[in-house]
Parts: sequence; structure tokens; C-alpha cells
Amino acid sequence: MKKSTIQNYPFALFLFCGCLMSLPLWAADATPAATPGDDGQSLFEQAQKLLREKNYKEAKDTLNQLVAKYPMEGFIPQARLLLANLQEDFDASVAQFKSLAIEYSDRPEGEEAQKELGARYYLADKYQDAADSYKEFLDDYPKSASLPEVRYWYASSLLALDDDKDALEQFKKVLDKTPDSPWAPKALLGMGNAYFKMKKYGDAENRYLRILDQYHLYDELNLVYLRLGQTYEAEQKWKEAHAAYQTLVQQYPLAFEVSEARDRLQALESQHPDLPHAPEAQAPEPPPLRQGFGGQAATPVTVAAEPTPLRQGFGGQAAPTSLEDAEETDQTVSSASKPFHVQVGVYSKMYNVDKTRKAIKKAGYSSYVVTVQQEGVPYTYYKVRVGSFADRAEAEKMAKELARKVKEKVIVIGD
Repeated sequence: MKKSTIQNYPFALFLFCGCLMSLPLWAADATPAATPGDDGQSLFEQAQKLLREKNYKEAKDTLNQLVAKYPMEGFIPQARLLLANLQEDFDASVAQFKSLAIEYSDRPEGEEAQKELGARYYLADKYQDAADSYKEFLDDYPKSASLPEVRYWYASSLLALDDDKDALEQFKKVLDKTPDSPWAPKALLGMGNAYFKMKKYGDAENRYLRILDQYHLYDELNLVYLRLGQTYEAEQKWKEAHAAYQTLVQQYPLAFEVSEARDRLQALESQHPDLPHAPEAQAPEPPPLRQGFGGQAATPVTVAAEPTPLRQGFGGQAAPTSLEDAEETDQTVSSASKPFHVQVGVYSKMYNVDKTRKAIKKAGYSSYVVTVQQEGVPYTYYKVRVGSFADRAEAEKMAKELARKVKEKVIVIGD
């Protein structure tokens, strides 16, 4: 039997080799012809073009195709980072950023992933997680060009956690080490807000005035005037408060803070008849559009009272806005005048928003939704909140009561 097998071996080898020679012809018949330019680099450039055109669905599909077909190419870390940014589900995006931060810790993509992880936590009001992520960045990348930005958001996270003294220290480091950076006036504003929370109104006033004196082109001067007016009121400097609010209304008529400033002007004029009545701001002419890249006009951005991380890589600024649901229009919420809010959840899906609001309504409370949208990012966060309170203790009391009734984790958010 063995002899027979050996004798037939050359013939079998001939047949096998013949099959191998025929395979490329068969495969060519079964496989579609390659599209010109359908290589990895071209696909990556196509995905980037789709992102610039804000065609996020196709961009995401292309990036997924890239990662699957070309897992070892040099552009894959960037592609995976873009995919993490495009991820709508919060838990999935956090997991992806964590994985990238570890896997590419010695590459720019790992550094960016660590920064984006902190931003994602901050955006979802998970301030302790945000602070931990930003602190890890500061420890791991002490020479990063993003240090002022990350330190600013680290300080903002600490401020949101009521760790006011440590927040002040971090804001001061931003100011001292990079006084000419765009983050310096932001840090001064953060310092003013921290001092205001600590009821050190003179120190808060000095920081706000310093911004007006040294940073004339700062793009959040409307917010500075609002905070300055609030500080003057706390100091019982009624005339100065009136002037700050009036400046805000007249110079920044389209700003988010104007409604609050008008309310405060009316209240001050009612309580102090000696104050001059502020003239009503005329309906403003549409402001000239800022020129963007390529000479195209960029839409003016209305700055919100609550800072939200800028999303590097997409170039947008978050703009939280409060929207009342149609079935609960009887509730009036003034988020600026009453700075503490009870938050039940943060969601990216309206299904979850509706489910939570129904549970809140069943428990006997009205709710409202704050949306956080970012230019260039293909999803929106929805923050479901109940009430608006003048002091934290009152909000904490409501939070405990609400958590017991709706069986959900409830937190208190301060502006």
C-alpha cells in the first residue's frame, strides 16, 4: 500500500499544482475589480473629507471599513480616535477613549484620547471622573502643548466639585504660566467665579475687571459683564451693577445672558428709584459674519453661561440651551438667577429622555431638558433636570427626595 502511494505521488503533485495555478483565475472571476483609489490612504482622506462636509454617517462607515481592512496601517490610530469622537453612546465612547489612551500612550493619539476622555466626562457632568482624567493627563504629559487647556478644565472640574481652593490654584497656574494664551482670560474668569462662590466678592470683582482691562478681545466678555453685575449686587454697589448689566444689554444684544441682565435691570430700577432707567436695546442688526477658512462665513456663536469643553478636532464650541417640553410649558425656569439644579440623567437618546421624564412626572414633579450641542459633533446630549434653586442645601433636599421616588441616581448641578 505504501509503495503504491509513493508511486502515485508525482501525479498527485501535478494535480495539486494544477489546481493552485488555476486559483488566481477563479478568484479573479469571483472578486469585484478594485475601484481606482480604493486603497487605505485614499479611504482615510475620503473619511476626513466627509467629516469636513459634516457627513458623519458616511464618515463613520468609511472609518469602520478602514479599521477592519487596514488594521496595521499608520493612519489607524487617527482613524480610531475619530471613531471614538463620533461615538454617540456615552459608555462606548468612554471605553474607546480609555483603550486608545493606554494603547497609544507614547503617541499623540494617546495624548489626545486622554484629553477627550476628560472632556467627555465633563460634558456629561461627571466631574469627579473628569477631574481624575485631566489629572492623569497632567501627570503623564507634563510638556504637552495642550497643558493650559487641560489644566483649565481640570480647575473647572474641581470648581464644579466645590473644591474651590484647589480650583483657584489650578486657574492661577494657567494664568501665571501662559498669560498670553487664550486660556488666560478664561482662567481669570474661573478665578472670579471661585471667589464669588467663596463670597470673597472683592477678589471676584478684581478678577472680572482685570479681564476687561487686559483682554479686550476675549470672546466671553458678555459673561464677564453678567458676573460683574452679580458681584456688584452682592457688594450692594447698585449703581455699578446697573451699569454692568446695561453694558451687557447694549453691547451684546444677542448674547444668552441678556435676558437675565434685563431682569436684573428692571429689579434694580424698581428697588432703587434714583437709578437711571436703562433704554431698551433696539432690535439689533444681524452682526457681520466672522470669516472662516477658505473665506466662507462662520455662524456667530452665542456663549452660554455654563462652560463646556471645546472639542478639539471638530472645532466647535458647546452651547447649552434650556428647552421646555410641550406638555410642561407651565413651568418657568431661570437657570441664571437660581444657579443650582437637580439632574436626574444625561442621555444621547430621546427614548431614554422620555422614559426618565415619565418616571419623574409619575412621581409628581415637572422636569425640563437642557440640550448640549456642539458644532461639528453629530449628536446631542440631553440633561433631564427638575427645579432651579437659589442655594445648594435646598437643591440637595429635593435631590434626595426625588432619588427615593424615581429610583435613579440624582445629582445637584451648580452653574
